[in-house]
Amino acid sequence: MAPWLRGIARLIQWPAERMERRLFVVFLFLIILPIGALGYFSAQRYTNSIEKNTVTYMSQVSDKMISKLDDYMEDMKKISIIPSYVDQIKDGLKMSNRFYESRSMQDGEGADNAEEGILPNEELILLKIRAQVESSIYFMNNIKSGTNTVYLFDRYGHSYYVLKNESVRSDLNTVYDTWQAAAHKAGGTPVLLSTQEVSGVASSKRYVFTVVREIITTSYETIGMIAVDANIGVIENIVKDLDQATHGTTLIVDDAGRVIFDSEKKYLAQNLSRSDLLRQASGTEGSFHARVDGVPVLTIYKQSPNTGWKVLTTIPEKQLMQDAYRNRNFTLLTSVAIIVFALLISLVLTVALTRPLRSLVRIMREVQNGNMDVMFQVKRRDEIGLVGSAFNRMVARVKALIEDVYMAGQRKQEAELEALQNQINPHFIYNTLEAIRMTAVIHDDTEVSEMAQLLGKLLRYGIGTGSETVPLAREFEHLEMYVTLLNFRYGNKFSLSLPEEPVDLQMPVMKLLFQPIVENAVYHGLDETKPGMKIVISYRTEGPDHVFEVRDDGAGMSPEALAKLRSRLSETAPSSGNGGIGLRNVHERLKLLFGEAYGIGIESELGEGTAVSVRFPLQREKGDGSNG
Repeated sequence: MAPWLRGIARLIQWPAERMERRLFVVFLFLIILPIGALGYFSAQRYTNSIEKNTVTYMSQVSDKMISKLDDYMEDMKKISIIPSYVDQIKDGLKMSNRFYESRSMQDGEGADNAEEGILPNEELILLKIRAQVESSIYFMNNIKSGTNTVYLFDRYGHSYYVLKNESVRSDLNTVYDTWQAAAHKAGGTPVLLSTQEVSGVASSKRYVFTVVREIITTSYETIGMIAVDANIGVIENIVKDLDQATHGTTLIVDDAGRVIFDSEKKYLAQNLSRSDLLRQASGTEGSFHARVDGVPVLTIYKQSPNTGWKVLTTIPEKQLMQDAYRNRNFTLLTSVAIIVFALLISLVLTVALTRPLRSLVRIMREVQNGNMDVMFQVKRRDEIGLVGSAFNRMVARVKALIEDVYMAGQRKQEAELEALQNQINPHFIYNTLEAIRMTAVIHDDTEVSEMAQLLGKLLRYGIGTGSETVPLAREFEHLEMYVTLLNFRYGNKFSLSLPEEPVDLQMPVMKLLFQPIVENAVYHGLDETKPGMKIVISYRTEGPDHVFEVRDDGAGMSPEALAKLRSRLSETAPSSGNGGIGLRNVHERLKLLFGEAYGIGIESELGEGTAVSVRFPLQREKGDGSNG
């Protein structure tokens, strides 16, 4: 088991004698852990959901933004191809090329310097050329919003343009060679150049990006070049709504890492190819977490398949997770409120559960100390009420058992006293009977002699000390001697029939089991109108019990007499009457030996006789069969 699990188990078990504390600890873990875990995972899931939705949303917005930028760049590229199809522009550039070419041949200098020393008649030609070329630039300057200036160059680098809001750049001579090399390398296809910082005629700085292209006629003759400048305000108009919505910044770089647009205007026209931000933005699209100027941000990037430009949108995590933090705080406060409320409820439940248990424990301790006159007050029929009711019944049963044991002890004590009284001077009785027998022998009275001998044996069997059980054969022998003695007195009126095989004659039975029953039948059931009485003893087994039945054909009993006799058998204390004393003695001794379920039963019908059944268990501790 893990150490933390063992610690929780020890905490739940301490202190063992205070159940309410253990229940409270259990409730504590059952409440705090699930609600705490639920709050944590809910906030985490909500945070991840916000980030995922933000990335998805920004990817879609970036797609639209890139699509707008691609459309704008495509329009600028379309503007750059217009001179190849406008005859006025082509004718004007051809005239410019011929003019400067002829000047160069006349002066023997390069065409770049042919403009120096122009004669008055040549100025008219140049004005005509400029008017023809620049007349077509007006409409190209206004084809696309955001376009600053369209520049046309002849083959020798002489520029033609029309002022638009005084936005003509002052570094044409400096950038021409770069433009011309890029356009020549592209071979008539448009080339998109990244953002540059330029100065206008009023020396105001601005940032533009440029599309350059060679002007090629239908006969594949290169007659010049066109350059179209566009202000980055075009891009700013596209991304400003996005930055306002996300409270973040947008960075657009070309495939070489040069910054085309930066909404913070911090990195415009700089090369950031070695920055950590661009190194993490590998691939065509994705997102990652980074730190910009020490601030944690989420960066979503996407690359245009047309221009190769990569748009990076950085959103401060504080702004991104603002709703998540509010949701987390709300969840935390709600969880704390629920936990406090649940703990209060659990405390009330714990007290409600343990208070009746403590009361029951207190009553149990009183019973343990011997006070049986207590009772648990059952107020509700719940499990505790059922336990209390069972406890009350148990106490009542214990009290009854104690009383039964006390009465049994009393009866046993009385029986022992009676037995002691009956054993006073038994040898005197034996010697007296022996003297009577000898006198009868001397006088040749064999009947009196035999009766005295039988009575002596009966007394020795009944009064003699020893085991409480004897073999069945010995009990039957005693019973036969008793019936023989009765026949001496009543002139052979009684016949005794014992059970035949397969009864086990060695089975242990209680001493003097049958003699009191037969005696009761003789003295209370003898019918003078009949010549005699048959006494039949039968045997059977019923389940786990031995059952002997002693049946006579005597006078029997009326229902009232039978009910009275049965009532005497069930009485706790012996009655003052003499009727049924022998039967009750047998019944009580059987119950004392084998339990309340055993004893004798009586069935009788007036004029038909009486049947007494004797029941005791099959399995019992065998006596030694001795009589002492």
